[in-house]
Amino acid sequence: MKNLFLRSIITFLTIIFTSSVKAEESFSLGVDFGYGFLDIGADETAQSIANTAGSTVTYEADTGSWMGRIYTDLEIANSLYIDIGYFLTGSIDAKYTLSGVTVTEGYSANGVEASLVYKEGDKEGFFLKGGVHSSTVDGNASITISGTTYAANAAASGTGFLFGGGFDFSDGTRVGYTYYSDLGGLSKADLGFIYYGYRFWFISKQLFNCFFLFN
Repeated sequence: MKNLFLRSIITFLTIIFTSSVKAEESFSLGVDFGYGFLDIGADETAQSIANTAGSTVTYEADTGSWMGRIYTDLEIANSLYIDIGYFLTGSIDAKYTLSGVTVTEGYSANGVEASLVYKEGDKEGFFLKGGVHSSTVDGNASITISGTTYAANAAASGTGFLFGGGFDFSDGTRVGYTYYSDLGGLSKADLGFIYYGYRFWFISKQLFNCFFLFN
């Protein structure tokens, strides 16, 4: 229900902003690629289990993985833009051993987002952004007990907030950082994305309208 609500907000804002933009104002399509620091609190879960069992735990985990994002942003006023995007991370693995039992986990995330962006300059300058996301965390786990391995899969979906900033260069490249809270609707899950990207500028409002009309 929360995901449906957020997607409805994104669609509504897109329609409103698109209809209010003058034909000469611009939008861009772009891609960002970099490293995502994903933390879902697996170490805290492992330690909690160990405390309950009165045992100790050995924990190892990746700090993050590659991450990519595609987006479009539309100028709605002087220096103000609406940004709509989709992001995806690679798999992040974790392993912990408790009382001779070995547990391995792998998880990744993906989602859609909508943000309001302030840009210092149209082609070059600093930018700041803040908005919301609707995301899913996919996880898998395997437990080895006495030489026998058991596996399970799970997913969590939900909404959260995001904020970030960076710098646009006049040649179309950009660098930046975005923080995502409550990934997959999980209060202990967050994601930090540091990236390098490239964007393509377009002026035609009609092309933007067609993109959303057929999707």
